[in-house]
Amino acid sequence: MPFEQINGLQMYYEVAGQGTPCLFVHGGLGGGNGSATFRQFQMPRLAPHAEVIAFDRRAAGQSETPPSAYAFGVFIDDIVALLDHLGHERAVLMATSAGGPQILQCALSHPDRVGALVLGSTATQTVRVPPELASLITFLGTDGLGQLQEMFGQETSGHAASPFANFSGVLQTYLAYHLHGDPIAERLGEIRVPALILHGTADDEVPFAEGERLLNGLPHASMVPFEGGGHRIMASDPDAYAQAVLAFLCTLAV
Repeated sequence: MPFEQINGLQMYYEVAGQGTPCLFVHGGLGGGNGSATFRQFQMPRLAPHAEVIAFDRRAAGQSETPPSAYAFGVFIDDIVALLDHLGHERAVLMATSAGGPQILQCALSHPDRVGALVLGSTATQTVRVPPELASLITFLGTDGLGQLQEMFGQETSGHAASPFANFSGVLQTYLAYHLHGDPIAERLGEIRVPALILHGTADDEVPFAEGERLLNGLPHASMVPFEGGGHRIMASDPDAYAQAVLAFLCTLAV
């Protein structure tokens, strides 16, 4: 599937199926396998019923790790730019974990582009920096970044890429989430589109109470709790997860 220059980023994305466009934003703060887990466990189940789009975010999966441009607003611009590239005026936005704050913010910043939300194992903010570490994180993500790149991120010609190749992007992503804070929590009532919340009751990374806060704050939200489910219900219970999403899509007129 294609690599394309999207919003100044060499982005990897895949598209499968036809019908209602559903764009997925994966979790994590960079590195890792990007959207691969979604593509493995959910895309084959959803694509017979919708047009399913999954991309790797900045510094994640197969997408590029640019040296800069990691403000939270840029992440939202990436989503909108991909929709533009694919010719979609409006889409259902889906996310898990750290992707959730991005699609919630997109619904606030670009309400005309969002038809509905699917929020899996997420919250209004997934990065909580202890106050005593806030100044350190800010330093590492700005003035200290060059030094860290020099120490850990250098790649030598003719050798395999450093395991820290994505480190600067991960750090800047972490900083972007930290600086963004949690303004979404007070604005949930402004998001008027239908929302489906999928959350494991035993999630030890984003507690179930966060899903309940979304349910109580979003005016048109419903929840499917996964009893005993952890943070990775998308992969650990893929059939039930996909069935819940498809049942939700059947209620929409996007």
